[in-house]
Amino acid sequence: MTPTALTPSEHIPTLTDLELECPPLPQTLLEAIQLMERPEPPEPEEVEALLQHDPAAVARLLRVANSAYYGLRGRIGEVHHAIVVLGPPAVVGMVMSMGMLSMKSAFDARTAAPFLNLVRHCAATAYLARLLIQRAPRPGDWRPESAYTAGLLHDFAKLLLLYNKPDAALAAFQPGAGPHTPEEQEAVFGYSLEVITQALALHMKLPEPLFRALMDLYGEGRGDGVAATPGALLRVASLGATWLDYGFDEPMRREEEPLDADWELTAQLFGYPDAEAVWQTVEAAREILQNYVDAHF
Repeated sequence: MTPTALTPSEHIPTLTDLELECPPLPQTLLEAIQLMERPEPPEPEEVEALLQHDPAAVARLLRVANSAYYGLRGRIGEVHHAIVVLGPPAVVGMVMSMGMLSMKSAFDARTAAPFLNLVRHCAATAYLARLLIQRAPRPGDWRPESAYTAGLLHDFAKLLLLYNKPDAALAAFQPGAGPHTPEEQEAVFGYSLEVITQALALHMKLPEPLFRALMDLYGEGRGDGVAATPGALLRVASLGATWLDYGFDEPMRREEEPLDADWELTAQLFGYPDAEAVWQTVEAAREILQNYVDAHF
């Protein structure tokens, strides 16, 4: 069953309304998002069909499959074998992150490096969001695959601003110095990141549950009562990625700085003993996260 896509509404602006343009989106990225967000897991044949018209994605998939991150015995030389060995959801996740990376050609010499840092941050956030669900004593109803997708897209509005308003974005997106409140964001960019994310979700025809997850990122983070989409976990995964050296514009953690309320809330929502246990789960993944990101980039 394909999840219901977001449709135009008077409550959701379009990119045209905001006078913004989206860089060209790889078709495989959009198809992979839809496939990952279905309630039922993707079949190997569906994933193979997703890749059949994208030889560049196939080449990157085989490179990643044979990387140190997976450490498999014997070389994987064809797509079907990679899908079966790694698992269809893992391969769809790779296709999404590689689709994000392939957008680099749309950025100029000034913004290419920040773009790459942002995509690396998003990939690390996606990995940690999925990991925290997988390791959770009480994972609830939010699937690890959905957490991965939401983590990968959580900062897509910043990518759009790098593309449309490079001068303002390059000046604003500095570690710890960027506009944080909606009012500050509106003063710099004309619109808040939440409003831009809404317009992007409509443009990309994102499934409605994924839209709710991204909107929860800007709320209290407890979920909307319809689907378990805790924004607190996304914010924790984003901070964790930054503190493990995959940051974009968030500050590094100062020594002995206490964990904030999002870490406590994530512990409560997912059954971790306390906020420190959430951080320890993130920190223990440092080496494997490095292998994962290095394999993709």
